[in-house]
Amino acid sequence: MDYYKILEINRDASASEVAKAYNKLSLKWHPKLSKFDQNTTYHHFCLISEAYEVLSDPIKRTFYDKYGEEKLKEGFFANGNLKGGYSFAGNPEEIFEKFFGTSNPFAQLIDTDGSENHGTLFSHAFGGQNFPGIPGPQDLEIQVECTLHELYNGCAKTVSYQRQVLNKDGITTRQIMETKEIKIDRGIETGQKIVYKELGNEAAGFKSSDLIFLIKETPHPTFKRKGNDLLYIAKINLANAIAADPIQIVTLDNRKLQVPVDQIISPKYVKMIENEGMPVFQLDEVKDFGKPYTFGNLYIRFDIQFPEDLTESQKNRIKDILLEGQQ
Repeated sequence: MDYYKILEINRDASASEVAKAYNKLSLKWHPKLSKFDQNTTYHHFCLISEAYEVLSDPIKRTFYDKYGEEKLKEGFFANGNLKGGYSFAGNPEEIFEKFFGTSNPFAQLIDTDGSENHGTLFSHAFGGQNFPGIPGPQDLEIQVECTLHELYNGCAKTVSYQRQVLNKDGITTRQIMETKEIKIDRGIETGQKIVYKELGNEAAGFKSSDLIFLIKETPHPTFKRKGNDLLYIAKINLANAIAADPIQIVTLDNRKLQVPVDQIISPKYVKMIENEGMPVFQLDEVKDFGKPYTFGNLYIRFDIQFPEDLTESQKNRIKDILLEGQQ
């Protein structure tokens, strides 16, 4: 019998590595925790206990390393004790209790493999219950970038992401790639979440976490969103500003919006158009009643482009006109 192979350790393993291996495997194969049948479970539980009992004892381990299992059980060693030989007493529960300080595997939480808390093993073997203090799998949050055009009109997007799933043994996990088509409702904002319950990461003994798509708006070249309102910067020349010429804006739903201007446009002038902002996001229960969308407002600011060069004659003519207007 290869005790080192049973504990899944190297022959030069330290005493702490022996203890760590027993910690992990005794919990895996404990009759109250194992998912295997009773006979298989108890057989492995006994093998692990016997291997630990030998390898955790410096004298037994030295003798075993030098002479092997058969000689160990026959015995001899006069001055180094042992003498009558070693025999496993068939007491794995006693060894477990001595190691953990309790016969109840649920009494305390101990790290089983140096990275994952064995509380997930407890939960798995104990009907899927969650234990206090044991974190379940983290929600899987995926950032989804959307243009302002998509947020205004609504759309469907196909998103690829990686998530953690359980292997067939029901304990270990692996990462897989998945894709999902999600609906982007009109008016949804940056920071809002689209949540799919229990479609996120998996872990033994826990319900799956939530799959969350986090909306992030990408910058638009001409519009800027502020809540449900839109800000538009219209570039016009000085002549248009003075003449208060109307402007045309191509909206986010591709309409050509004619905007009349009723006064001379100054750098501080802001034109507001009601109901030409973003559609106000509606909850599903509101949409079910067929309630029409309401909209925020559109605010237009003006970037007045001054001429870069004028002749003296042109400057004088403009100056005369402006001074005449102030009289």
